[in-house]
Amino acid sequence: MKPITSFALLSLILSLTLSLRASVASADTNLIEKVCARSHNKNSCVEIFESNPDSKQADLKQLGIIALTLASSKAAETSHYIKTLLLNKTLDPVVDQALSDCSDQYLDAVQQLSDASSELLEDGTKDVRASVKAGIAAAQSCENGFKESSGSEILVSRNAMFRQLCNNVLVINKLLEEK
Repeated sequence: MKPITSFALLSLILSLTLSLRASVASADTNLIEKVCARSHNKNSCVEIFESNPDSKQADLKQLGIIALTLASSKAAETSHYIKTLLLNKTLDPVVDQALSDCSDQYLDAVQQLSDASSELLEDGTKDVRASVKAGIAAAQSCENGFKESSGSEILVSRNAMFRQLCNNVLVINKLLEEK
């Protein structure tokens, strides 16, 4: 093959590959946009998925697994944070009890999300919804436990982020149900 022809063929292959990658990246961005358009907080949703490199090539089910992993990680991180707070022996007894209850509730949330991951892998979207909603309820119950104490702000931002992550899962799950 002549060098000019080889160069032309190589250029053609390279440009086709780049354009295919661009269209795949565009499709992936469109999937994240489609999911996040249904979220309670679109900007936060987009930011969460775009910060995860695996999200860019994920299909809807894979995006659901990523979302569940992120939510489960946040629940486990919050559970650990609560245990650290409980080491403080100078806490108000009401705050201490609320944190102790939250510790149990976040452990339950971690288990619920673990169940949801298994259910999603088995295409059990109704079960995923129930498990994720149970996880959200556990976080809400934790937050409600602080209503009568001076420590009501301790977990507010963590609970809000956890709910956002769970809501992302619910949006993806709903899209999977519609397929």
